[in-house]
Amino acid sequence: MKKFIAAILLLTMILSMSFSLSACNNKDEEDKNEQGMAVVDSEPGAEDDAEDADGTEEPADADVITSFEPDAPDTLGHDLPLEIEKIELLKDGTVILTPTGDLKENELQGSEATSLMPFADSGDAKVKELYLFRIGNGGYRAIVALMDNGTVSAINPSALIEDHIIAVKDNLGGRDSFTGVEQEEGEDAFSIIGKTEEGDDVVLDPVILDEDGEIQPAE
Repeated sequence: MKKFIAAILLLTMILSMSFSLSACNNKDEEDKNEQGMAVVDSEPGAEDDAEDADGTEEPADADVITSFEPDAPDTLGHDLPLEIEKIELLKDGTVILTPTGDLKENELQGSEATSLMPFADSGDAKVKELYLFRIGNGGYRAIVALMDNGTVSAINPSALIEDHIIAVKDNLGGRDSFTGVEQEEGEDAFSIIGKTEEGDDVVLDPVILDEDGEIQPAE
């Protein structure tokens, strides 16, 4: 009988210790969550894109393949400011530009929107690659886009810097065989060179800086 009672007491002690360890483990997990550590389980929709207070959908970091902050101190240097906080190229070929200052006032005109899509009216073509290049020798910079149909588009730097408006020039040089665009530094100025399937190096500076907006033959 004594052995039976001793066995019961031992079993009771084991069960009591098991409950205590379980409670401690649960408390540890709660403390980790309160400290911002990773939680395995997530709520449905937790990976959805965040939205601004006005309902504007922000692109997830995974959707952004190219991003520039033209007026950031480490980017601006001695160049003229573009009044652009950020410009991003997304995986789907969309470009989102966040304007500031006079550019924001002129383009958004008091709208609740906070960004623009400058190449949205460039036909059915989507942006494949996005560049920020110096052009000339006056501190100007140009935002250039290689489109998925082999054409090149650019935001007119003169209109952007002098008039604080977005003016996109499409089909630069009237060619649709571009495979890339590069920056070239000369002795006294910067040039923008389009690379073609035929192996040509096309100087795009005169086309980008042309004021009338018409398609011009590139050099």
